[in-house]
Amino acid sequence: MKTDMGKNGSLVSRLFLHWETFLVIIFAGVIILFSCLSPFFMNYNNIMNSMVNFLDKGLMVYGIMMVLILGEIDISIASIITLSGCVAGWAYEQGCPTLLCVVIALAVGTLCGAFNGFLLTRFKELNSTIITLGNQILFRGLAYMLLEDNSLKAYAKQLKTLAWSKILGLPVILFTFLVMTVIFYYVIHRTIFGRRLYAIGTNRTASYFSGIYTDRMILTVYTVNGLCAAFAGLFLASKLASVRASIGIGFEMEVIAMAILGGASPSGGRGRVGGVILGVFTIGMIRYGTGIINVSAESLKIIIGLLLIVVCAIPNLRQIIADAREARRGRTVA
Repeated sequence: MKTDMGKNGSLVSRLFLHWETFLVIIFAGVIILFSCLSPFFMNYNNIMNSMVNFLDKGLMVYGIMMVLILGEIDISIASIITLSGCVAGWAYEQGCPTLLCVVIALAVGTLCGAFNGFLLTRFKELNSTIITLGNQILFRGLAYMLLEDNSLKAYAKQLKTLAWSKILGLPVILFTFLVMTVIFYYVIHRTIFGRRLYAIGTNRTASYFSGIYTDRMILTVYTVNGLCAAFAGLFLASKLASVRASIGIGFEMEVIAMAILGGASPSGGRGRVGGVILGVFTIGMIRYGTGIINVSAESLKIIIGLLLIVVCAIPNLRQIIADAREARRGRTVA
């Protein structure tokens, strides 16, 4: 009987200490809280419409997730959105067709991401925070040089179906997010590329000496991250119905928060797509819920910040619990 109870207790402990379990509890708590605060929270149409307001950040989260798994960071993604959108909008004003402008936007984002990766692999004495901070300023500065304080609406209006149309009864942005989820789940969890990604994040030096081309992996991940940012920028431009040099300010912090809340560790080697999905929708529902009950944007930032601090403290609590369990086990053996 004691053995069975011990096994059951161990099973419960492992389940409780599992990262996604905490996220499910937090997500459920958010849903219950806002359902009690507002009778309009669980309205289906309201929920579907809210997807437009936060899933543009969700489209960037998998790129950031891969960067974090590597043990790196990228705080230039919001500026990549801005620069890619401004260049595409400017090209449309010069007479380029819409499809070509979309290609230009994606190409600019890809090049910006590749530039981050190139600098990181060529100047190894600089960390990713310094490099991407510098490029954050550079990319947005280029956008301001191109458009100054002007706002271009003609190009964004050509993209309006991205924000407001539906596919199979779902908002286009939600359908796109689901497709990206399937793709990135397969790449990260079912391919050699994904296994190498985790290996580099766990121990870069050992990965290099085991034959993994670490610089090539870093360059690839940052390039994909830039592409994801530019792709999300298409939906943001569609939602705002304009492109200008000031769009997307602060996006990088919320996207990184979604990824970290989902279990992607800034120290590298950790993170799962399932957890990141929960992170995206937890913060998205908090944003939606606070909007329903008219909470200010500043208060929302405080809530997200506190949530992130609590979540980042959980691994330490897990370690304390694990150490206490080992100590009890040691006393039992003695």
